[in-house]
Amino acid sequence: MLVLKLSWISLLLFLCPHGAEAKSVEVCEGNSASLQCDTGFIKVLNANYGRTDCTVCAAGKPAHQLSNNNCKKADSLSIMSARCDGLKSCTVSAVNSVFSDPCVGTYKYLTLSYDCIPAKERSVVACEGKSASLQCDTGFIKVLNANYGRTDCTVCATGKPAHQLSNNNCKKAESLSIMSARCDGLKSCTVSAVNSVFSDPCVGTYKYLTLSYDCIPAKRNVTCAGQKSIIECEVGVLSIHHANYGRRDLETCPHKLATTCDCYSPQTSSLVSSCNGKKSCQLDASNSVFSDPCVGVHKYLEVTYSCKCGCNDGT
Repeated sequence: MLVLKLSWISLLLFLCPHGAEAKSVEVCEGNSASLQCDTGFIKVLNANYGRTDCTVCAAGKPAHQLSNNNCKKADSLSIMSARCDGLKSCTVSAVNSVFSDPCVGTYKYLTLSYDCIPAKERSVVACEGKSASLQCDTGFIKVLNANYGRTDCTVCATGKPAHQLSNNNCKKAESLSIMSARCDGLKSCTVSAVNSVFSDPCVGTYKYLTLSYDCIPAKRNVTCAGQKSIIECEVGVLSIHHANYGRRDLETCPHKLATTCDCYSPQTSSLVSSCNGKKSCQLDASNSVFSDPCVGVHKYLEVTYSCKCGCNDGT
C-alpha cells in the first residue's frame, strides 16, 4: 500500500513540477501589471480588463464607478498574449489606451493569470521574399518572439544598396500575433517574409523576418464546424495553449467549401480560455460562438492543450 502511495506521489511530482501553478496578477486602473519568469517563458492563460466585482480596487471610489460588475473586455487575453507571451518579463499598464474602454464611467482593473512554460528556443531568419519554415518532430509549435523589419545593418545585406539597410529601427508590432495565428499549435508551418503577409513597416528598407519558437508537449483537438467535442484531463486540469476557429489547411475536416488555408479568428483563444483550470470542457464549433471569420468557407475549431496541476483538480 505504501509502495502504491509513493508511486502516485511520484507521478504527481512528474506531472506537476515545482513552479507549475499558475501565477495571478491584479492591478487597479492606472497601475501596471508585472509578469516575471525566472525559468521558462510567459504564457498568459486568462485576462480581463474591466470590473466583475464591486469590492476589488474600490477604496476611495464613488459608488457609481463601482456599480457595473459585468464589465469585460473580450480581447483582453489576446492583447496580453501579444505583449507578453514568450518573454521572460513583461510590464503592461492597466489603462484605456492599451485595452480601450469597455465601460465608460466605471473604474476598472486588470486581472490575469499566467504560467512559466519551459522552452528550448529555435531561431529562424528569412530574408524578404523568402520563407520561414518551422518544424516540430515532437510537440506543437509555440512562437515566442517575431519581428518583420530590420534591426541590424548586416543581416540579409548581401548585394543590397546602403540606403535599403540604413534604417535599423524597423519593427512590425503585430509580427508575433501574425506568426502565432498562422503557426501556433501546428507540427510544421511555412510563412513567407513578404509585405502581403505582414504589411510594410518601413517603405524602402530591405527587411527580414526573425523569430524564435519552441516545441511544446501538448494534445490537439479538432472539431469540425457544426459539431461538438469534449476535452478533458484524467490528472490535473486543462491549460489551453492555442485555439483557432477557421481553416489553416485543406486536409482537416475536408469539405467542398474548404477553399482557403488563410482563415484566422484571433478572439478564439480568448473565448476558449474559459476552459482553463477545468477538468473537462465542451467545445462547440459554430459561428454563433466564435462569429464567422471567413464567410462561405467550411471551418473547424482546433485547440492545443495540456493537463497541469491546479488547485481545483483534487490533487
